[in-house]
Amino acid sequence: MTISPAARRKCGLRGSEDGATAVEAAFVLSIFVFVILTIVNFGWAFFIWNTLQRVVGEASRYVMVQASIPNPPGSAFAQCPPGGSATSCAISALTTLLPGASSSCAGTPAPGQYCVSASCATNSCSLSVLYGFNFIGTYTFTLGGQITVPIGLPPDPAQP
Repeated sequence: MTISPAARRKCGLRGSEDGATAVEAAFVLSIFVFVILTIVNFGWAFFIWNTLQRVVGEASRYVMVQASIPNPPGSAFAQCPPGGSATSCAISALTTLLPGASSSCAGTPAPGQYCVSASCATNSCSLSVLYGFNFIGTYTFTLGGQITVPIGLPPDPAQP
């Protein structure tokens, strides 16, 4: 019995390792790229969360100062206490710092949407910002920043 050259070549390829390096590289590279993209995506989420914290802090400082120092009638800050509502003042400050933010969100924000809210009582004001973050294109998480600050404090007496 004689073996044809085509059959002999087929048997020889069975033990060959040609291309094994390319297949292994494809597996390792796909995992490596996935890990790198996940790290970048996490970094972006952390950046957005940090920005939300900064915005809430800036708006709360604005509300504290405007609620404590009376403004002359007709000034740009006349909508803040004592001439107006501390809640509207806080929402105005938040939407100024986050253009495109909505104060009329119902529940969880959609991916890429900023939602701002504020509720003020006589002595304190609570400000919050939420953002719908789309992680790795499929999972949506809500990132947020919140702070509660005192308002209506009397200004410090003048230093001599």
